[in-house]
Amino acid sequence: MQQRFVASPLVRWLGLFALAFALSIFAWWPMLGAMPQTQGGDGPVFHKMFEAARVSVVRYHELPLWNPYECGGLPLWDNPQAPFGAPLMWPLYFLGSNKTVALWYVAHSAFGFVSMWLLARRELGQSRGAAFVASGAWAFCGFFANHLPGGHLVFAAFQYFPLGIYFWRQADTDYRKAIGLGALVALMIYEGGVYPIPHLAVILGVETLTRVWPPRRLGRIVVAGVIVVAVALTVGAARFLPVVDQVRSHVRGVAVENDAVHWGTMQDLFLLRTHERFMPGQRYVWGEYGMYLGPIVVGLALVGLLLAGVRRAWLWVLLVVSLVLMAGDYAPKAPWTVLRAHVFPFKDMRVPSRFGLEASMILAAAAGLAVDRLTALARKVARSLDVFDAVRVGILGLALVGVGDVISVGLDVASVSFGGQPEDPTIKPSPQLYIGSRAPNMIDGPRENLARTTCWEEWGFGVGAPLWEGDVPQARASDPAAATVENVVRTPNTFTADVTASAPTRIVFNSAYDKGWRSDVGVALEQDKQLVVDVPAGKHHLKVRYRPKTFGLGVALTALGTVGSIAAVVWLTRRRRLRKT
Repeated sequence: MQQRFVASPLVRWLGLFALAFALSIFAWWPMLGAMPQTQGGDGPVFHKMFEAARVSVVRYHELPLWNPYECGGLPLWDNPQAPFGAPLMWPLYFLGSNKTVALWYVAHSAFGFVSMWLLARRELGQSRGAAFVASGAWAFCGFFANHLPGGHLVFAAFQYFPLGIYFWRQADTDYRKAIGLGALVALMIYEGGVYPIPHLAVILGVETLTRVWPPRRLGRIVVAGVIVVAVALTVGAARFLPVVDQVRSHVRGVAVENDAVHWGTMQDLFLLRTHERFMPGQRYVWGEYGMYLGPIVVGLALVGLLLAGVRRAWLWVLLVVSLVLMAGDYAPKAPWTVLRAHVFPFKDMRVPSRFGLEASMILAAAAGLAVDRLTALARKVARSLDVFDAVRVGILGLALVGVGDVISVGLDVASVSFGGQPEDPTIKPSPQLYIGSRAPNMIDGPRENLARTTCWEEWGFGVGAPLWEGDVPQARASDPAAATVENVVRTPNTFTADVTASAPTRIVFNSAYDKGWRSDVGVALEQDKQLVVDVPAGKHHLKVRYRPKTFGLGVALTALGTVGSIAAVVWLTRRRRLRKT
């Protein structure tokens, strides 16, 4: 009798990731084929942010803490939407910004595929074919097809949501999954997940309500929740604490949010392949509403939900809540309206239609359920094995056509989204970092070593400071008669200068101010949004540097949290093995 080959877990995992990356490379081929052209939309904002970090590390050998190249200067490490610290950012300093952006999109789509695969296979019990349908529909759905090519780079962290749900549904019976979820949230923190994390909190909170009965389970859920929060806040502390300090120090100033998704728009969201840029009666552009899954996947999803059974009723709950939140400000007490009015951080957020992402996730998972449920029905009613095989192949084939349809929309969007001007590697940097630009492309400012006072950044609160342009010293005395300032040297994070003051004097620096600036002589202050330092009389070698005030504490907590989490997983694993024996 011929022995059946059974692949080891490692081989199966490698095969799964190989499949996921192969599909992702295909789906992102328009971007890869367009290189070295860069991304349009909001992409230049992140591209220049990447360049600022790369120049800080590679040219100046400094941590990427302050971005002097935009808005007259603004936080970099503690910018809430900055993805620095994330593992996928580490290749930036070797590959360059454009290739890192490409890697970011390809890798996240692959991770999204694997994320849904785990939810579909291990939580929903789907077959491999059904899980492939669910994973493909999710990883390449219209939400990602519209947002990622449009430059919303940090929205890629939404791809982890199925894994987050899988971890959370298992966390009360296996605390290792709670640690895993905490680590996943910490990863989102490092990836600039200011939108994904609150969305995940809402969807997991709603899911929890479906499992609070019987009450004896509630205690373990609470313990799991404490573990998740503790791991997330310690492992993510190096970024979390500086970002919290920034959020406490600044008000984003989001405009009044009153968008309500009309019924006509709601019908188009998942079924309309393309649309003009603006939508009648809606506040935002089509890219904020396009969630294409197509008629095949949506049709299968509805069948899957109808046949899901009582054990899968939580899918219905999550879908309904997501659609209600997605509808926005349709009534004075609408859920989104309440969140926006009373719950941080939703007070500083906008675009309720983004909750369509969670609805897309449920519909993709339900489409996989439909493949298995319809196949099971066919097994019962088919009169012969040949008929059953034909129906089974037909069901799976139709579902795969639906996945291909979803991917095709992403290909179309990506094909017109990466036509921006390439980086100019021939630019020679200015010997001094100063304000003023000769580069025709804003993303080349850091490479050129020239900053600008204009602002495309949401966190540029120093814009409008009375800075001076040109190749001139980057620090001066407010009263030249009282002090001389010489030997001024500027790097992204620092100013150094020799100051000779005959009386207490204010030294003015050519940078916007933020609370992370500090001086080894005198006190760093703000004057009309500009960085100044009051120094006493005498001769001083002045060094002023930017460093988020909670950065050191955050790094220490991250080290402790990481070591503690690994140790806890090892201990819990050994404990489970001993119980089995």
